[in-house]
Amino acid sequence: MARTRKHEATSREQPATDSRALILDAAAGLFSTFGYAGTGLRQIADEVGIRPASVYHHFESKERILEEILRTGLTQTLQCTRGAVEVLPPEANPRDRVEAAIAGHLRGIHENLTYTSTNLRFHGQMPPDVGKRLRPLRENYSDYWRTLLDSARRHGWLHPDLDVSMLRALILGGLNRTVVWFDRGKGPIEPLIRTSILAFSGIWTKERSQNLERKPPTRSRKQRT
Repeated sequence: MARTRKHEATSREQPATDSRALILDAAAGLFSTFGYAGTGLRQIADEVGIRPASVYHHFESKERILEEILRTGLTQTLQCTRGAVEVLPPEANPRDRVEAAIAGHLRGIHENLTYTSTNLRFHGQMPPDVGKRLRPLRENYSDYWRTLLDSARRHGWLHPDLDVSMLRALILGGLNRTVVWFDRGKGPIEPLIRTSILAFSGIWTKERSQNLERKPPTRSRKQRT
């Protein structure tokens, strides 16, 4: 009870935009742990320390909260992946770019885990209308990967027998599955990145650039979309 009163006091002092962010953060944590179906609006309100009716001041339904969480997670993953590729030097080759994208994707999903794991762990619980509204964003991200892999194939970097669509699904499916078993709290993410890149090393016909510096992009404060 004391914890709830403290949260209520805190929330009364917060501007509306901060209250909205607190609701999203709380809901993301609950959804990623208990699933969308296993989380109610009252649980979200209790986690923030506000009344359930106050949640409706910011969101018309639990479905809308879920949609914004998923949209934020997808957007942040796309930004992190693009950022990892865009910081490469001009001489970077197609293999360098795809491997940078692998690193960026893993950083994106694990640095924003509560916002990404709901989608990856409980995708089957997503209301159809939410999936439909998010489809353009998903397709945009899928197209980005398709562009990277198509470029690698056109320039002779991928083994000719590989199906690019299948390869894209295998890469993203494998990377996304790491949210189920990888615990970043027990160690850094770099070994996971190295292992993932090595696991897909058989798709290439040429070696990566030598001594290419792969610094992760600078992380800005988490953006809401």
